[in-house]
Amino acid sequence: MARHHCPVCNKVVEEKLTKEGNKVTKSCPNCGYIFVSYEIGKGYLVVNNVKKSENRTL
Repeated sequence: MARHHCPVCNKVVEEKLTKEGNKVTKSCPNCGYIFVSYEIGKGYLVVNNVKKSENRTL
């Protein structure tokens, strides 16, 4: 597990990893702030409610 500084509760916390099917969410266990959320195989990340596309070249 990774440690992150949460901007909402201002603490250094172990991120809580949640897997629901293909969706993975990493959040703060204290306040529920979402550090990152993504869907496996979709090619984009959702970071703080902003979708970032991932371009890959093979």
